Amino acid sequence: MAAMMSQLLVVLYTGLCAGRGNRMTDETLPKPSLSAWPSWIMPPKSNVTLQCHTSTNDVNFALRKGNVPVEFPQSPDSTEGMARFLLTDLQASSSGLYTCEYYRRDPPQRSSQPSDILLLLVTGEFSKPSLQAHQRGVVTARENVTLQCQRPNNSFESVKFALLKAGAAEPIRVQGPAKKKMNFSLRSVTVSDAGNYSCVYFLMRAPFWASEPSNHLEITVKDKTERESPKMAETGVGTVELTLIVIFILLFILGVFLIYKYTQCGAAPNKMTKCSRSSKDPQEQRTSVQPGKESDGGSPVCVYLYVCRVCTFACCLCPCKHVYLSVHM
Repeated sequence: MAAMMSQLLVVLYTGLCAGRGNRMTDETLPKPSLSAWPSWIMPPKSNVTLQCHTSTNDVNFALRKGNVPVEFPQSPDSTEGMARFLLTDLQASSSGLYTCEYYRRDPPQRSSQPSDILLLLVTGEFSKPSLQAHQRGVVTARENVTLQCQRPNNSFESVKFALLKAGAAEPIRVQGPAKKKMNFSLRSVTVSDAGNYSCVYFLMRAPFWASEPSNHLEITVKDKTERESPKMAETGVGTVELTLIVIFILLFILGVFLIYKYTQCGAAPNKMTKCSRSSKDPQEQRTSVQPGKESDGGSPVCVYLYVCRVCTFACCLCPCKHVYLSVHM
């Protein structure tokens, strides 16, 4: 982030150092760091805290906007080595370049070098841009995503573009200058890149006005290892549960089939008994008809045949089918 902003801020750094007043600088004192919370791009009428930090003790802090000292009281929660400056009810005039420094409490009051420049932007001075994704629908993890931020007109000079993500303290990207539009490339995205994105554009010189944020664009990233369908993910039914349900249904169908076959096979002995008793042969003999042979009498004889078949299932309760015929001889 600092590397992207360096080209914009390096020219201004010398001017800020020249307007620091008569206090002498102690080159041995490390320069402090300056940060903005929750972000350095803020909506109007909001509050922001500028935090100046150093590892040196027994010092006082000073905040500057450009070359002008800013008389903001330090927050009550400031600690040793840390000063918090609360800026409230932000307006467009609050935008600008800020630095902080510290100086020793005991004379001689030599000050440190100024911190790196912090750019504070207050949005809402220009019309909001549009933000579009080149990809449609859900994005798969490890794919590249391109987001295009386009301003509504090009009636003024080149601007910088910033890509924002909801919940992130810092902009995801800052690119430019450009007159009309800017493409932001998110390479090899992961699930953590999913979220709501927006963009703004802003002037690169004073008064550092910025546009309203674009409408949010939701990016959804799906992991490649995810095998569940959206409906299954919503209902909580996974692959294992679905497999068990299918196995249960197959076992139920197989059980019904085996019961049916067992019932059909069990009826054969009853038919044999009935047929044998109806025979007029006194000895109630069961005979098997063989080719080329005839019966001695003219009474009906029960013929008991076995018609065997090959089972197509892993197990079969009735390997052979019984067929009974009543033949008049």
